[in-house]
Amino acid sequence: MVPWLKKIAMRYSILDRPNQNHKTHQESIPYLGGLAIVIPISLFIIVGPAFLIEDADYANRTALLLIPAVLLAIVGLYDDIHNLSALARFIVQSLLATGIALLLSHLGYSVSISGNEIGDLLISIFWLVGVTNAFNFFDNLDGGAAGITLIGSFTLFLLALWGNQYLIASIALALAGSALGFLWWNKNPAQIYLGDSGALFIGFILATSLLQFEPTVKSRFVSVLIPIFILALPIIDTSVAIVSRLRGGVSIFQGGRDHLSHRLISLGFNRRETAYSLWFLAAVFSAFALIVTLVNETTAFTTSFLGLIFMSFLFIWFLKIDKDA
Repeated sequence: MVPWLKKIAMRYSILDRPNQNHKTHQESIPYLGGLAIVIPISLFIIVGPAFLIEDADYANRTALLLIPAVLLAIVGLYDDIHNLSALARFIVQSLLATGIALLLSHLGYSVSISGNEIGDLLISIFWLVGVTNAFNFFDNLDGGAAGITLIGSFTLFLLALWGNQYLIASIALALAGSALGFLWWNKNPAQIYLGDSGALFIGFILATSLLQFEPTVKSRFVSVLIPIFILALPIIDTSVAIVSRLRGGVSIFQGGRDHLSHRLISLGFNRRETAYSLWFLAAVFSAFALIVTLVNETTAFTTSFLGLIFMSFLFIWFLKIDKDA
């Protein structure tokens, strides 16, 4: 689909132009690449039961995953074409996340972390909005978001497969395959970008899938950290950008060159080396998520604690890098 979408984007001037300070590319790049993931994943989820998925709650679970994700993709597509304000996007995301969190709780698929129904509901809403935005924030480098999607979704596939959660496993594998195919066109030098339509869709699909995923570990501490490890890089990236902007007295919704990719480039990395470095770090955190699932409870707890320390170290280290160097 990518060559076709690329032609449409060029014909109707749906392009990411380097006309803002936070843009780092030199030439206009076509948007619409995200539709090459949105459309096949949506079709797969719709026709899935006819081929390989047997799940009594398939309709409910996939509707709660797909419908809001597609709505966000439409909002993102409008933003790609007409430049919607960040606040408007945030309001739409918050409303959808609140509705989905309520429905997941009603169906018994909500997280159980705080032990309080309202507390767990707020955690679910924060997770859905946070991860969706984190992926949109992270899509600022050739191949960056696509590579992280491939690594994270394939990790989720393995974990769900080991836990006999075949619905989540099949969706995660389909997303990994789509990301791999898209990466061919999006790697440096990128020929097409995901755009907000693709980034918001992927973020919400992964956030909702991980919300429904049930880790096969006994420790609640470890089970909470597994989804965080899978999405560690977007989480660190968003946290660093937000803290940096608050320190600088600017709006957190304002674009800027304060993401992990910008900071690595300021150290002298080229764009390709930056992407490889971020992929490597994502793979390390995915390894943490896999290891804690396979080892005994004591080792899993220790490994999780080390992973959390590594996340904290990276957050502090990236925050100290002078992005304007």
